[in-house]
Amino acid sequence: MATSRPIVAVIGTTGVGKSQLAVSLAQSIGNRPSPVAGPSRSAGIVLSADSMQLYKGLDVITNKVTLDEMGGVEHWGLDVVQPGQGESWELGKWCTEAERKHFLFPPPELSLSRPSPNGKAASEPLALRWTPPGPQPPISLEPELQSFLDTFWTLDPVWPGTPTLLSPGAGAGPSSSSRPILSEDSQLLALHRLLVAVDPQEAGRWHWRDGRKVRRALERWWERGSGHGEAAQSLAEGDATPKGRHARFRTLIFWVYEPMENLRPRLDQRVDKMVDRGLLEEIIQLREIARGLYGDASAVDHTEGIFQSIGYKEFASLQLPQPDPTRDPAFPSMLARMKLSTHQYAKSQLKWIRKQLLPAVREAMGLGDVAVYVVHGGERGETVAKGVLAAFLRGEDLPDPNAVGHPDAPELLALLQDIDGSRVPDTAGRQLLNSRKDCDLCSVPGQPHSVMVKDWDVHLRSKLHKRNLQLADGGRDAFIAAQKAEGMRKKAERDALREAKAGVANGDQSSE
Repeated sequence: MATSRPIVAVIGTTGVGKSQLAVSLAQSIGNRPSPVAGPSRSAGIVLSADSMQLYKGLDVITNKVTLDEMGGVEHWGLDVVQPGQGESWELGKWCTEAERKHFLFPPPELSLSRPSPNGKAASEPLALRWTPPGPQPPISLEPELQSFLDTFWTLDPVWPGTPTLLSPGAGAGPSSSSRPILSEDSQLLALHRLLVAVDPQEAGRWHWRDGRKVRRALERWWERGSGHGEAAQSLAEGDATPKGRHARFRTLIFWVYEPMENLRPRLDQRVDKMVDRGLLEEIIQLREIARGLYGDASAVDHTEGIFQSIGYKEFASLQLPQPDPTRDPAFPSMLARMKLSTHQYAKSQLKWIRKQLLPAVREAMGLGDVAVYVVHGGERGETVAKGVLAAFLRGEDLPDPNAVGHPDAPELLALLQDIDGSRVPDTAGRQLLNSRKDCDLCSVPGQPHSVMVKDWDVHLRSKLHKRNLQLADGGRDAFIAAQKAEGMRKKAERDALREAKAGVANGDQSSE
């Protein structure tokens, strides 16, 4: 393991100072000759794993580092994909490119252009976001579901039952989105029904309204069955039994951390600076991209690609362009909503680090060379991190992570000492953990009431379920009568309590 390639990861919430630390660490490694005339460059290279900074342009809304902030350090993974063009980058594709093709082991020339399986160039606006990588896995379905399975990934799927045309917006033209919009419950239900038919266990993980994840589950089912998915690759390599997560490199992780009470004001200031730097102008650009994709900017899918960027949805109803949009009466509430969304995003990132990343790191520490340090953002964290990095690169013993860096490190890293803790669930484990079931009693035609199995007992005790249970037992009239009787009983209890208190008060006065 001593000969494994060293990799340094800088993690943390949005706005905490990850980019600054990454640049500082890269600069501390030393310099290497530049391939072209000019000053030498840092020997360290920063690989961005930001899902929004992958897109070209739109530097403000994606919070890209500026050229000055790069400090002469080469950055990879920025400005790779043209917004609204080419195939969507799922996490698996990014990891494949980073590990096997480009970023970690780059060829002489970094080229991320890839033809799609159907032969269309990735830069064509009408290229589909996903196309089948191989023949359809064998399965027996009723005819209408089979037709839907054959076409669900196309721009014109054959919906089961009575076809319902997609309507991206009033007066809008045909959608050229790389993923068709699911705008009606009937379409969402049809998609989930198809997943139930081909992979019922996976279907149990997702709410029928979560169309994006249901669709991706169908794509993964196809990939596995045709021998092109991750599971199929593992089986082909003879690794049918999971052996636990392990570190493929000597890994040093710096967790840049600030408590939310300290981070919130900084996030608010950053949002204000984004507005000053041209956020609203970029939102206008995104609306133009949305019109080209969906036919109407209001019909955009906010869970897809660049349109997930915080700020686009929050300012969706702001009239743009206008002479001074910051004077629009609606602007303050939209700005406040963007700040709140940023806070919520940071909290979700903290939760992911604690609940997903650290347990996976703990698991990997038993099978490889992995170390984690918690540091402050800014110069305070840089000094500690540089010292640890130097020792790491020299192969020396590293200091105790609980004794250096952020004072909250012992508490934050306590999970790494939990040797009896459970593993981060794999796909099969998540299927069990996140499994769902429908409550027939609380469902209405066309809208199943989906509940997670782990919350089933709570649902049975809920007011909604109890009300529907009473309605089912005696009908509406009986339910109303029972509600009135319960109200009369509670009123009688309150009256009796008031009379008792009045009697005690009268008794006290008599005794005086």
